[in-house]
Amino acid sequence: MGSIRRKELAGRKPSWEARINIKGHPALSKSFPSKREATEWVQREELKIRRGGKVSRMGEKTTIAEALTEYLDAHSKTDKDGNKVSTLTNTKRYAVESVSYHLGLFTVDSLDRKKISAFLKKLQETVIPAPANKTKSHPLYDGDKQRTYSPGSARKLFYALKTAIEWHAREHHYELGDKFTAVEVPPAWSAPRDRRLNGDEEQRLMAACDGMYKDPEGWRLMIGMALETAMRAGELLGMRWDEVKLKERFVVIPKEREKTRKGRQVPLSKKALSILATLGKRRNKGEARVFESFPESSVLLGRGFKRITKRAGCDDLRFHDLRHEATARFFERTSLQTMEIALITGHTELKTLQRYANLRPSILASKLDAGQIVLKPKATERAPKKAPPRKSARKAS
Repeated sequence: MGSIRRKELAGRKPSWEARINIKGHPALSKSFPSKREATEWVQREELKIRRGGKVSRMGEKTTIAEALTEYLDAHSKTDKDGNKVSTLTNTKRYAVESVSYHLGLFTVDSLDRKKISAFLKKLQETVIPAPANKTKSHPLYDGDKQRTYSPGSARKLFYALKTAIEWHAREHHYELGDKFTAVEVPPAWSAPRDRRLNGDEEQRLMAACDGMYKDPEGWRLMIGMALETAMRAGELLGMRWDEVKLKERFVVIPKEREKTRKGRQVPLSKKALSILATLGKRRNKGEARVFESFPESSVLLGRGFKRITKRAGCDDLRFHDLRHEATARFFERTSLQTMEIALITGHTELKTLQRYANLRPSILASKLDAGQIVLKPKATERAPKKAPPRKSARKAS
């Protein structure tokens, strides 16, 4: 049965301790600032137990760091060499580790909506910590610049925390309550990037690849493939030869490696086929990955690309901007409909593609000037038919 008693400690406000002792179930106890909250908790937990539900004190005893470590361990596998490899994407794993860094000392039970909201707000004012294994920055890479988390990054950390803690609660049969409800989550894109390649920047990027000490040709092929397919960095890095259908002219991206977890097929242009043919000639026997010379880390790819942009003199250009450029080219250079482009790029919300659709009017105007589009004149209105002549009256006989 449940019991409630008032607790008074010197120098502190009075609190109410609720206890539940039911045979065959672990004893539960929790303190509340008011008797009403304590009573409601006892009634709720007792009803759950008597209906056959499971109760656990795991949330009170487990820290966020412990819960997230267990989550990461459960989402990993052992490879053929006996090494533990995460089955999560690099972005998701990094987000979970970042949350553990910031909130690890809290217990799961002590984390509430107010603390989570305060964390998201504070996060956007917090300097991102440098990697533990960092030694020095490349002279062409401004890695020493201090950065704070963007609203989009804070949003990713919130959902990483929510997913991992909800998984832990299901595994250990305890309630989370309303921790993650009514939390004002930062927007995914407070200010969408609109960076495109200008002038001869594509040629300068390709030329700057010569300065890479490891596989300059591989970098040119990687950039070229990104511009032809609008594939994400992780999709390119993980692409396997058994997913490439040269005869049918498309690449299969499995749902496990696709951001929306739906999977898709990406058609291959003639230039993309040419790039794959070159990569096929470079392929080492038995190698499964198409871009085998690159590590499977979009973070490392971004760092290398940054060095290329520095050499090329392309300011504020990121690898993901190549996907934006490729998508814009689909609208500018093809007659594909918006839905067809969405199937290629993997955009799930058409409103995301709306800003690209605005590129078309100027392109159509250029084609008008070049005579590539001929507007048919409107059909003129037909003149009304003349009434048939009246028959003359019969002459009287």
